[in-house]
Amino acid sequence: MSVLDKFLKYVSFETTALEGSDTAASNPLIYHLAQEMLLELQALNPNEISINRFGVVDAKFYGDPSLPPIALLAHMDTSGACSGKDVKARIVKYDGTPVKLQEGMYLSEKEFPFLKESLGHEIIVTDGNTLLGGDDKAGMAIIMEALEDIIKNNVNHRTLEIIFTTDEEIGLDAKHISREIVTSEYGYTIDGGDYRFVSIESFSAYSMEVEVKGRSIHPGYSKDKMVNASNVLIRFHQALPEFLRPEHTDQKEPFYHLSNIQSCEDHAKGDYIIRSFEDAQALQLIELAKLTARRINDDIGYEAITLHFENQYHNMKVELDKHPEIQKEYEGVYAKLGIPFMYEAIRGGTTGSQLSFMGLPTPNLGTGDYNMHGRYEYVDLDQMKVMVSVVRELMLA
Repeated sequence: MSVLDKFLKYVSFETTALEGSDTAASNPLIYHLAQEMLLELQALNPNEISINRFGVVDAKFYGDPSLPPIALLAHMDTSGACSGKDVKARIVKYDGTPVKLQEGMYLSEKEFPFLKESLGHEIIVTDGNTLLGGDDKAGMAIIMEALEDIIKNNVNHRTLEIIFTTDEEIGLDAKHISREIVTSEYGYTIDGGDYRFVSIESFSAYSMEVEVKGRSIHPGYSKDKMVNASNVLIRFHQALPEFLRPEHTDQKEPFYHLSNIQSCEDHAKGDYIIRSFEDAQALQLIELAKLTARRINDDIGYEAITLHFENQYHNMKVELDKHPEIQKEYEGVYAKLGIPFMYEAIRGGTTGSQLSFMGLPTPNLGTGDYNMHGRYEYVDLDQMKVMVSVVRELMLA
């Protein structure tokens, strides 16, 4: 199978990560793809292979002991922001004209200027009803294509550890990995974005759960008595600075993002994520949220709003700066292949954001996947093929 064939197979599996699930892997459907990857890796005769209860697949291929062993990672789950069921992927030769996804829905340079970088390339799009799943099944296909080429052609390589994770989209993938099992000295996530981007900097991330206890009274007799929890949650949200919302921020600007609401008169809950490239700044946003809640509670007259925070991951740059040898390695690979690259401060997180603080420094390399998490997602097939060459060289190093 080609890298395209692999990709089309992987996106046919529904693997949406489900926030708040109480199962080991958030969506049991993920295990179907995990079993497929287990079979594909077993066919390449690894020295070690395992799958844990979370569905994480880990395969080791022993190689040249004089070279440091590395891990190559991609995640099998997809975002819950858009349906990933029954993905209908198709290939288009992009000629600069808007690509029709469905009636009244077009992928065009007007809305997505970076599409012009794919002029003359084959791109993979959806029918406009689902996301594509390139985040991160493009990374999976790239890794498997490079690995298959090396193993089947008996090319000398370093010790390789291939890890396909689950629940990256809800920040749990690194927690599903045992550092005792992962024996590599460092790794690379192959996960989304422009193929020229090397990400050594990510958000520091926190979750914020806003719980509101209302006072429900029959609406016909509620004057000066009812405290509508839904209205209190709306009030809290509107009191946070509007300019600190994702739709108004870019580059290294921080934000609050309200991702889910459950509410009625008696009680309400809002799920937020807080993102900043600086830990100190993230903590300032947390303090601002606490102050906002206190002011509203004081005005209402009781503790209607309760906030719960959890750290999800930190900016991986703190750890990667300690390992210039990794930078030297990937810079050498890009130079050898004549591929210009640039550093990107990724406005998100990768598995490496957490693994780097677990003793496995892990920068991220792009895949050629764009507009992730939505119906306008597309993958540049030509860029994917370039990344197969990059990953293959890293496997040899």
